[in-house]
Amino acid sequence: MLYRFINNYNKRKKAIEKDGLASYILNDRGYILLIVLLISAFLVSFTSDFFLRTHTYISYIKRLKSDINSEFLSYSGYEIAKAILDVDRLGISGSFMPSLNSDKNIDSYKDIWALDFPEIPVEGYSLKIEIHDENSKINVSALANDKVEKTPYYGILQRLLMNMGLSLDIADALVDWVDPDDVRFPYGAESSGYYYNLIPSYSAKNGQLDSIAEIMLVKGITPEIYYGIGGGNFGLEKNLVEDNKGDVTIPPYKINEILNSEEKREKTDIEEEESEKKIGKERSRLLSDYLTAYGEWDNFIDESNRININTASFRVLSSLTEDMTEETATEIIRKRQLEPFKTVSEIGSYIKYTSTLANILTVKSRIFRITVTIKNENSYCRSIYYFNRDEKKLLYCSMGH
Repeated sequence: MLYRFINNYNKRKKAIEKDGLASYILNDRGYILLIVLLISAFLVSFTSDFFLRTHTYISYIKRLKSDINSEFLSYSGYEIAKAILDVDRLGISGSFMPSLNSDKNIDSYKDIWALDFPEIPVEGYSLKIEIHDENSKINVSALANDKVEKTPYYGILQRLLMNMGLSLDIADALVDWVDPDDVRFPYGAESSGYYYNLIPSYSAKNGQLDSIAEIMLVKGITPEIYYGIGGGNFGLEKNLVEDNKGDVTIPPYKINEILNSEEKREKTDIEEEESEKKIGKERSRLLSDYLTAYGEWDNFIDESNRININTASFRVLSSLTEDMTEETATEIIRKRQLEPFKTVSEIGSYIKYTSTLANILTVKSRIFRITVTIKNENSYCRSIYYFNRDEKKLLYCSMGH
């Protein structure tokens, strides 16, 4: 056997030395072998590409199906949120949870819409609904209009920027962005003198904002400042808190109350826990947490523009007047956590109440931001809807996967 193998090897060696490698391969046996190798290589390449494409298409179809389902679920979440807001508007939330505020003339963090709703499982997906009050914020669109050079919201915005260590020039630039003319405010910016010189160039809006993210186009507002990840006194503020909403969760003992279970906790214990919660500046510096774009541009005293003192953040409350101190803002929040303000004039017990404040403050909200988040193993969808409850009108919608 060994002799035979050595003999064949020597024959092949002599043939290659005599005729060359190419001639040896292209003889009858070598030619067939080459064809077999080429066909095998082609089949391997073709089948690999086929299976790769098939896997890609299947994954794409699964993702597309999940995205479509997520979008429909998102819209369903929006409809649920609208129903929750309508329950609150009608003042019947107490029939669902007795501890909630049922006064339809006021909105506060004791209302049903303000609850931290748990995720809802829906056939392999999770649906999360969050409702936020846009009337808790300063309406940038109401800073100026074709009748008023600047409104009282301008001073509030200046104080908010100052408290965050940001340049006051931003307030002037925002006025120029929403006012209808091309006359520059003292430290602002208009199309002809600033925006037309940028690359790429664009013009000032000169009207109501479409969304609050639009202010990133305004002079002085960088993405770093807008998203609250730098600028001003970022990193220097102390004793920050997550929020000043009070108890907005739905813990088991409240669910048990709804179900008339024997397992209950005393209300006094809850009030004690709430009173112990720390009050102070919110940790978030995201400008969209304190500024909004929705309301009436041509009538700054319209109810839709007013700031709700029952839901305004610590940062916004601290900016309402020049005399407002952090101690006073703390007292206002502590009072509303125990019992919401029923009229705007009640705030006169804490600050000097003027006709100007009467025109820009409220205890009832009209515009809400509804955030619906849909998740499963193949998809993630987050949709944001801005909704005017009084007019039952969708103002703006954005969706991201």
